[in-house]
Amino acid sequence: MAGGQGNRFGSPTKFLQRVCGEIIIVRLLKQLRAICSHVLLVLSKHTLSELKSLCSNYEIDCIELCGENYVKDLAIILDTYIKLPALVLAADIVARESKVIAKFVEEALSEPAEVVTAITSRSGGAEPIGLSLFKAPTGSWRNIVLPPNLITDIDEVKDLKQAEKVCSNNA
Repeated sequence: MAGGQGNRFGSPTKFLQRVCGEIIIVRLLKQLRAICSHVLLVLSKHTLSELKSLCSNYEIDCIELCGENYVKDLAIILDTYIKLPALVLAADIVARESKVIAKFVEEALSEPAEVVTAITSRSGGAEPIGLSLFKAPTGSWRNIVLPPNLITDIDEVKDLKQAEKVCSNNA
């Protein structure tokens, strides 16, 4: 999912920031190609011009949706464009390595819930990090806690520092 407005970060293309020597979304696409048979990049008017070349460069499918509401775009994706089960990620996730995502998928598939979401501890609480496995478009929900030293998402500029720690094993 790479079509949001990036309001908290101040830019809809926050995933073009460099972390660990790579552009966030390029790093994530490489990791996904190692574990997924099909990758679909969801763009919007907010991100289309910046990311269109990734579709051809990485030979992945891309579609453009409205980008005004994550839940609405997600519902369209789940209903129309992908087969289930499906792994859905925000484009601003930084994982230490593809094994972190693969291990989440393995654990999520073993859960009886239809929707499994990754959460991590952050600023005194736990919050979703934009990583979910959908076995059905709706249904029972389960969270899996992942350590913040293995994966993080970029919501605000300050999160770039945590992302660097994820890559360097120093979190």
